[in-house]
Amino acid sequence: MPYGFIKHIESKGYSKETVLSYRKVLNLFIMHLNSKYPEGKEPFEINPSDIKNYLSSQLQDGKKISTLNKELGILKTWFNYLWERDIVKVDPAVKIKRLKTTDSLKIDITYEDIQLLLPKVLSDPSYQPIRKVIFLLATKGLKTSDFRFTKDDILISEKNNEIVIPLSSRKLILKDQEADHFLEYYNSTLFNGSDFVFITNKSKEGPVAVEVMSILTHLRAISTDYLPNCDIQLTLVNMRRALISYLYTKKKLSIQQIAAELGIEEQSAANYLNKLGK
Repeated sequence: MPYGFIKHIESKGYSKETVLSYRKVLNLFIMHLNSKYPEGKEPFEINPSDIKNYLSSQLQDGKKISTLNKELGILKTWFNYLWERDIVKVDPAVKIKRLKTTDSLKIDITYEDIQLLLPKVLSDPSYQPIRKVIFLLATKGLKTSDFRFTKDDILISEKNNEIVIPLSSRKLILKDQEADHFLEYYNSTLFNGSDFVFITNKSKEGPVAVEVMSILTHLRAISTDYLPNCDIQLTLVNMRRALISYLYTKKKLSIQQIAAELGIEEQSAANYLNKLGK
């Protein structure tokens, strides 16, 4: 019944353990359907209540909410696969929200507020280019490790006024004004004594790939200047969290699209949304 789904995720490079977990959940779901409908159900006959009933039965059997949310994420991925191939006309899982857990995360600042800050930060005459660019890249959901790219990694297209930054699991493209700001900072780093674009200067070691505290120093300064009446301190984590929530609730992107956008695995995106109560 999975209709080639297992081979599909194998071809995408999912680990053997992940493939086995997907296969196990799908088998459990199909067994549940068969117990409720002895005559069987085709995928296009499955409705949201079937999925909710499955989750409810698993909860009654003692499974943790965090486990059930992982299973729901797997079912969402499967139904999205079926929908993309026109096997189902309507995705029955797309509107089912994850079960809320007590260890949920909270949104410290909305992504809309972050977007409002961006032009103010980029136009602040008191800020050095590095502070502006760190904030700019943070609005794209970068982790600390994502900032550790080298000068040779950067692809510059002056004709298209475009900067391409290949990260470990995705490609970041900056255009127009964003590209201008990055290029201004990039040019200032050409003689910083390191192959890395962003560095932390160590007293004994000299310049090394940027460390998290160097990034946080700039984000905290921005917080002090532009969020003086809030208890919020901007971090890469809460900015990334705000972006994921925004992509899901406002832009209506699927888990698969969010994973592709941020260069993370679908299950990681699902877990994040689960903890955000989405």
